[in-house]
Amino acid sequence: MTTEETAAAYDGNVLVPGRGHPWFPWYCPKPTVRILCYTDHPQVNFELAPDFGVREMRDLIVSHNTFHANFEIDVLNRHAGGHATNLLTTDVLGNYDQVWFFGVEQCNRGTALHNELTDDEVAALDDWMGPAAQGGVLITGDHANPRPVDAADAGLDPLLNLGRALGHRVPRAGRLRRWEGLPSADPSTDPRFTHNTQVPDGLGTPLDNLTLQDDAFPQRLRLTPYPVGRPWPWLPVRYRPHPLFCGRSGPVEVFPDHMHEGALAFPATYPEDEWPSGPHGQPLPEVVAFGTDKRFARTYELVSAYDGAQASVGRIVADTTWHHYFNVNLRGFSAGPVRDAIADFYVNLAVWLSPPVLRHRMRCWFWWNLATHPAVQMVKGHHVGVLGRTAVDVLGGRAGQCLLTELTWPFHVPVEQRVKMPWPPDEVVIGGVVKHYHDTLDRALGGDRDLPDINALVDNGVQLAVDEHTAQLREFAAAADELPGLVDELRRSEPAFEG
Repeated sequence: MTTEETAAAYDGNVLVPGRGHPWFPWYCPKPTVRILCYTDHPQVNFELAPDFGVREMRDLIVSHNTFHANFEIDVLNRHAGGHATNLLTTDVLGNYDQVWFFGVEQCNRGTALHNELTDDEVAALDDWMGPAAQGGVLITGDHANPRPVDAADAGLDPLLNLGRALGHRVPRAGRLRRWEGLPSADPSTDPRFTHNTQVPDGLGTPLDNLTLQDDAFPQRLRLTPYPVGRPWPWLPVRYRPHPLFCGRSGPVEVFPDHMHEGALAFPATYPEDEWPSGPHGQPLPEVVAFGTDKRFARTYELVSAYDGAQASVGRIVADTTWHHYFNVNLRGFSAGPVRDAIADFYVNLAVWLSPPVLRHRMRCWFWWNLATHPAVQMVKGHHVGVLGRTAVDVLGGRAGQCLLTELTWPFHVPVEQRVKMPWPPDEVVIGGVVKHYHDTLDRALGGDRDLPDINALVDNGVQLAVDEHTAQLREFAAAADELPGLVDELRRSEPAFEG
């Protein structure tokens, strides 16, 4: 074996061991997430000029925050090179972990009979989104326009949403957006039949003026709160937004805006053959962010999320409009907090939609990165609390708190249990796992070959953190039992005040 194969060297702050190094069995390189942006419109491309381009979004994802993974993003136009030339086959889907749908066409038409997904495509998507691959889907579209005069099916609703052709047959995901009927893009009859999230610019520009979509003023979101537990009994239950909207500097409360968005939808029933159950019951789609129409002070459901991973199928995010991702709606935001927050959402989306096997690789990379980081190595041997706090400091602003929690815990914690139990703080769990990494890596250098694998390291570290946290809680409980008597004793020993 060569010296290079047995050596280890730092690439920045990441230690990279050779294949013959004693630590190589625990080494995890940063994974790569492969995303396909699937469209039927020629402007959805990586050029900066088209309004419907996704160059700005792509650049924010691949360069803005690459701690979790590397991101490879492609665009495929269904009709590039001829009508329906680029179908979603099993082979195409096999090259990607996620598909983000940015369709514009409304339906099959007289000269375009394959605008909509074919039966074979639906079957391929169903398999790819199923237990074998658990591919993730972002489903988007926009408002409704009048049905095309040459629609192949004249029985469709007179109003059809943009993006319906590609979106409405996607398994499960197609059920999470409204594809027929209002809201529309025409406020002339009744403006309440449009969904407008634009923000005043302070210059008196009417909210129904489309120029507001590319200015420097984002819409403000109302986020659904999720309980994350309380580490100590005397603290209130803490809440965070959904991981999609948990940024590196706090909640992602800003979003691109638009004059006339589409609408989310939810099935009336959830049959098990379409919406399967898992160990913790049947996961259902839920609204995670709301927008506001400032014309009427009305609130709209803006983004929903379906955690299919809890039932061994792919995760789904549904959005009211693809304008939340296009160049025209992003180019007004210069470098700064707004652009950073929106970039965090895009990265969170790419991470959250990744299949479980890929998220496991992210977790593996996460632990290796922390355990071998020079700053964490410097406090090796300290208490798990010191190790954990140092590791969190090393992360700095590179990971949002919600995704940090998801990477820390190797299993799903039901919401009701998060509220009920005093869960150990993330830094204590991180410290417990890092300690087991350090112990195992030291033993490997000493020639020990009977060592735990990565999964066992994490499980053992979590158990250590739970044991440490439980012991502290018991100490406090014992002290609490003694507290009333101590207070009474001190009160009786204090001389009475004589006024």
